[in-house]
Amino acid sequence: MVGAAAVLVTEAWSWRASRQDYPERPESGPPGGEDVVLVLGFPPRRDGAPGILQRWRTRIALRSAPPGALFVFTGAAVRSDVPEADVMADLARGHGIPDDRIVRERTATTTRENLARSLPWLETARTIRIASNTFHARRARRHLRERHPGLFVRLRPTRDFRPFEVGPFRPLFTAYDAIAAAIAGRRDREAMPGASAPEAPR
Repeated sequence: MVGAAAVLVTEAWSWRASRQDYPERPESGPPGGEDVVLVLGFPPRRDGAPGILQRWRTRIALRSAPPGALFVFTGAAVRSDVPEADVMADLARGHGIPDDRIVRERTATTTRENLARSLPWLETARTIRIASNTFHARRARRHLRERHPGLFVRLRPTRDFRPFEVGPFRPLFTAYDAIAAAIAGRRDREAMPGASAPEAPR
């Protein structure tokens, strides 16, 4: 009973979060720019195989993308020898996304770095979509608004919430995201002005 209640509550929280922190008046970038889907990395399993969160984030990216979108997968090799970007890009290839529609950014180790090191593609984008699990995607949208408001207005919604998509894992993922956000916020407050604060897990 308690478990079912936790799932229902976190489903409602996730539904609300999936609709928050988008521009009130979306704008578009250069008319000839790409519709970019930025897919935020997460470590694979120790053997380099994709885990549940990587598969989920890739599904979100695929179903959120308009026709002809450019997928930018971002993430370094953090807990294994295989870059996060490569693992998720290979998943997308397995679903039929051609190589010329995939970019692999293999150096980012934090959410802020995911955004900063993907700027070459974001700055020329016509529209931007950030694909990740619900609360992490919302946190990334907030970072983009703070650091690059001119790019924030190009955001378009991603379909990062589907009812009961992850079943009993929803409370666990929600708790993980809440802890990560709290750690990131604390470190940001503790950082000296102008310094780059270390960041929480993604």
